[in-house]
Amino acid sequence: MKTPKVLIVFNTFLMVGFLLPLVYLFWRFFSFSGNILSLVENWDVLTLLINTISLFFTVVISSVFLGISVAVLIFRYRVPFSRIILTMLILPLVIPSYIGALTYISMFSPKGLYVQIFSFLGIQEINGIGGFFGSWVVLTLFTFPYVLLIFGNGLSKLDSSIEEAARSLGVSGLSLYFKIVFPRLKKQIIYSALLVGLYVISDFGAVSLMRFRTITKAIYTYYEFNINGDPVIFYSVLIIFLSLIISLVQRGSTFSSSSKISENFRTPVKKEMNYLLKFLSIIFLGLLILFSLILPVSVLIYWITRGISLGNGLSLVFDGVLGSIAISGITSMLAIVISIPIVVMLYQYKNNFSYLIERILLTMYGLPHIAVGVSILFISIKVFPSTYQSFPILVLSYLIVFLPQVIAGGQGSIEQVKVSYIDASMGLGKRKVETFFKVTLPIIYKGLFAGGALVFLSTMKELPQTLLLRPTGFSTMAVDIWSYASEGLFTQAAFSAFIMLAISAFPTYILSTRNLT
Repeated sequence: MKTPKVLIVFNTFLMVGFLLPLVYLFWRFFSFSGNILSLVENWDVLTLLINTISLFFTVVISSVFLGISVAVLIFRYRVPFSRIILTMLILPLVIPSYIGALTYISMFSPKGLYVQIFSFLGIQEINGIGGFFGSWVVLTLFTFPYVLLIFGNGLSKLDSSIEEAARSLGVSGLSLYFKIVFPRLKKQIIYSALLVGLYVISDFGAVSLMRFRTITKAIYTYYEFNINGDPVIFYSVLIIFLSLIISLVQRGSTFSSSSKISENFRTPVKKEMNYLLKFLSIIFLGLLILFSLILPVSVLIYWITRGISLGNGLSLVFDGVLGSIAISGITSMLAIVISIPIVVMLYQYKNNFSYLIERILLTMYGLPHIAVGVSILFISIKVFPSTYQSFPILVLSYLIVFLPQVIAGGQGSIEQVKVSYIDASMGLGKRKVETFFKVTLPIIYKGLFAGGALVFLSTMKELPQTLLLRPTGFSTMAVDIWSYASEGLFTQAAFSAFIMLAISAFPTYILSTRNLT
C-alpha cells in the first residue's frame, strides 16, 4: 500500500524534533574551543570512565548470574511455592535504584538501623555502605529481575526434546546447560545483559546517593557548578557514545543469534532435588527475596511509622505526589496520541522510511536520560530561552525517551489488523480515515493503552530529566525522594517512596508477567 503523505510529513517532523537535541549536543561537542586532550586531563575523565565501565561489568555479570540461576531453579526444578517466589523476585522491578539506595543507606549507615537492631550485641558503629560496593549491591539487586524475566520466559518455552536426547547420550548436570540450554538462549542472555548494562550506564540516583563517582554523577555535579560549562557537554556525549556502543553490540553481534523458541514445544518435566539441594535452594531464594524486596519495603515502613509517631510533618510530600500524577498522566496521554501515526506507518506501510524511523526510535530509547535532559536544557537556554524550565520542555524530554514503550505496545495489536480487513473496508467505499477509526483503532487501542500505562510508570520514576528541566517550584515524588534522602530526611523520603511503590506495584507486575506461564 502507498504511504499517505500526511503520515510521511507528520513522522518526518516528529523524528527531526526528536533528533534535534542529539544533533545539538554533538555540534556543541565538536565546536569546543579548547584542546580535547587537555580537557580530558583536567576533568579526570579516565578515572570516571574506569569507574563507570567497572560498575557496568560487575553489575552485568552478577545480575546475569542471579537471573539465570533463579530461572533455572524455578522453571526446571520442583521448588516449593515456586509461583509465589517468582512473584516476589519480580516485584523488585517496581523499586527504582534511588529508592533501593535510600533504604540501604538508611539500614547500613555507620549508625543506621542495623546498628540499632543489633546494639544488644555490643555493636556501636559499622563502616557503612557506599561507593563502588554499595552501588554494585543496589544495582544488582534491582536489575537482576530483568534477566529473570527475559531468560525465564525463553527457558519456559524452550522445547525440551533436545535436552532429553542429550540426556540419553550421557550429558547431564551443568554440562547439559552449558552445552545445550544456554547456547539456544544466547539471544535472551545477551539482550537481558545489555539491558542491565544500559540501566547501569545511565543510572544517576543510586550512584549519587552512594557517593560513587561515575560519568552521570559528574554531569550533574558540573551542571550545578556551571550550567554552561563544557564538561557537561563532554560527559554527556561520552556517555551517549558508551550507550550507543552497547546498543549496537546488542543488535549487531553475531553472538546474539540463537535458536528460535518453539511454539509447539514439549514442556520439560521439572526435576526433583534431594533434601540438601532443596534446602540450599530455598535459602538462596529466600536471601534474594529478603535483600531485594523485604528489606527495602520494611525500612520504608519503619521510617513512615516512626515519623508519624514522632509527629513529623508529611504534608509537603503530597505536592510531589500530585505533581507526579499530573505530569505522568499528561505525558502518557500525549504519548498514546503521538504514537498512533507512528505505529500505523511502521507496521501497515512498511518501507525504507518506516525502517529508518524504527531505528531512530530504538536509538533514542537506549540513550541515557540525563544526556537527553542536558541536550534539551541547552537548547532551551541557547535557542528557545522562553521555554527554559517549562512544562512543555519537560514533557518533550519524557516523550523522547519513553515513546517507544507505547509503540511497542501498539506493535503487537496492529499485527492483528489484517490487510483483508482494510481492503474490505475500502471496497465498501470507506475512506482511509474512516477505515482507521472503524477498523484499525478498535483493534489496537488496548495495546496502546498498555504502552501508555508503562509510560505513566516510567515518567513517575524518572529522576535526572526531572531534576534538570522541572519548572521552579514544581516537584515530583522522584525529586522529593532524592532531595530528602540527600538531606538525611528519611521519614519524608520514605513516605514518598512508599506511595510511589504502591502506585507502581500492581500494574508493573501485570505488565512484566503477562507473557509468563
